[in-house]
Amino acid sequence: MIDYWLNQYTARGFVPGGMFVNGTVVYIPIPKNSSSYIGKLMLANNWKVANFLKSNVANKKIIVVLRDPVNRWISGMAQYLCSAIVSQGHTADTIINSWNPVMESLIFDRVIFDDHTEKQLYFINTVPKESCVYFNSVHGVGEVLQKYLLEHNINLNIDIDIDLEDNIQHQKLTKFLKTLLDQNTKLVNRLKEVYADDYKLINEVTFYD
Repeated sequence: MIDYWLNQYTARGFVPGGMFVNGTVVYIPIPKNSSSYIGKLMLANNWKVANFLKSNVANKKIIVVLRDPVNRWISGMAQYLCSAIVSQGHTADTIINSWNPVMESLIFDRVIFDDHTEKQLYFINTVPKESCVYFNSVHGVGEVLQKYLLEHNINLNIDIDIDLEDNIQHQKLTKFLKTLLDQNTKLVNRLKEVYADDYKLINEVTFYD
């Protein structure tokens, strides 16, 4: 698993094994699962940054936030297109207007392009599953985390202005991809096939609420 990450994503700037720590509780971020918001929130609350590939987390409570794989792919793919194409001086409109059956076939043949579209399961493969506490990546996840952490005598101040980029290019691509999937169940089924392991995980765990 470690070699997989090193070979696939380290060159892109992704650091495998990242986590945030506060006492006996750690949070392992999974890209596109509210990770930017939660990570910045925890840093603002003085959580420490560490790496679970180099640390012993056997006696820790591990916060894991999961998300519906299709919805995550939409946002993750939009992020990838922004990083790979929009960053080169193009726009979301250029991508949308250039969309064709060949391009679509190539994208849905591969599906997984980077850490934003990688299976969620890979991010927690090496941590003890019995120590994981699972949360659903939906609106209000900050409040749910705050409630859980209070049970462990950790105060999480969520009344903090967290600066998250509101990228219009990402928004346009997200809307386009969502519409594309809404109109083509075959593409949705392809994603569900690729992310079958993630769906299995989500169906097996109990979410904290």
